Amino acid sequence: MTKEDKLTIKAVLLYIIQNSREDRHDVYSIVKTAYYAQQLHFARWALPIYEDRIAALPFGPVPSTLYNILRLARGEEKERRFLKKEGLDDVANAIGFDNESFSAKEDPDLNYLSESNIQCLDDAIRKVASMEFGDIVKDTHGVEWNRAYRIGQNKVMDNLNIAREGGADEDIVEYLREALEWKRELP
Repeated sequence: MTKEDKLTIKAVLLYIIQNSREDRHDVYSIVKTAYYAQQLHFARWALPIYEDRIAALPFGPVPSTLYNILRLARGEEKERRFLKKEGLDDVANAIGFDNESFSAKEDPDLNYLSESNIQCLDDAIRKVASMEFGDIVKDTHGVEWNRAYRIGQNKVMDNLNIAREGGADEDIVEYLREALEWKRELP
């Protein structure tokens, strides 16, 4: 993960926390907002907002690294060693936690979020704010979640299928596939 990727993840988390309703500062709402924003950006722009693997967990898709950062921010120290090795423990340090609610200790650096990123984040924030827990569970347990959760050994969801479920047509999916391959090939 590049330094820019890490700073983008930090900006995404801080942006979601600062711009969500206070009753949506729990871990579930934050990771679902991040998931929906990523899915929207895949479908609209054929690019990710942030670099992360989406895991199929019992209550739905979860961006793994973002989730681990939030776990560390809420005091789960077992995450520190991995996140420190990746240079992500500083991200957790920028997030406060009290009484099952996260807070931003600093403002997000908007230099790491494009206009399209912010648009998708805002749309995802509104979407999660309008839904109850059960609605989110039902909405996020689609075909790709089922494939990864029930069949996949490592439970990682496929970004191309996430985009499809977000409404991307096959031209967008093909462009996304090429963009993700290009990103993997960079040093």
